Amino acid sequence: MDFEGIYTPVITPFNDDFSIDREGFATVIEHLIETGVHGIVTSGTTGEYYAQTIAERIELTQLAKDVIAGRLPLIVGTGAIRTEDSVVLAEAARAAGADALMVNSPPYALPTEAENAEHALAIDRAADLPIILYNYPGRTGVGMDE
Repeated sequence: MDFEGIYTPVITPFNDDFSIDREGFATVIEHLIETGVHGIVTSGTTGEYYAQTIAERIELTQLAKDVIAGRLPLIVGTGAIRTEDSVVLAEAARAAGADALMVNSPPYALPTEAENAEHALAIDRAADLPIILYNYPGRTGVGMDE
C-alpha cells in the first residue's frame, strides 16, 4: 500500500448519554470524502479510542468501511493497553476489509524496544496488512525507536 496523500483521522461523535453517534460518525466520514482526502483513519487518539469498548471499535471499523464503500483506503488503529486486544482489533479490521493498520506502543506499559517490536509483530502476524507506526510518546510514554 502506498501511504501518500492526506489520511485524515476521524473524530468519534458521542451522544449526550456518551453512546456513539453512529449517524454523526457516518456524516463526518462523508464530509471528509467530499473534501478530497486520500484516506480515512479510525480508532486513533483523535477518535478517542480509549473511551470505547473493543466491541464499539470493531463496530465503528465496519461502519467506516460501509460508508467509504471502496472510494478510498481505510486505516484502522489498533491501540490498546493489552497486545491481545490489539490483535483482536487487527483481526477484526482485516475481516472488515481494512486496507492497513495503525500500530502504536501500548499506553502506560512503557515497553522496552524489544517489547514494542514483539507487540507490533504480533499484530502484523494476526492481520497480515500493511502497517503504519503511530509514534506518539506524549500519549504512550515511550517512543517507537528502531
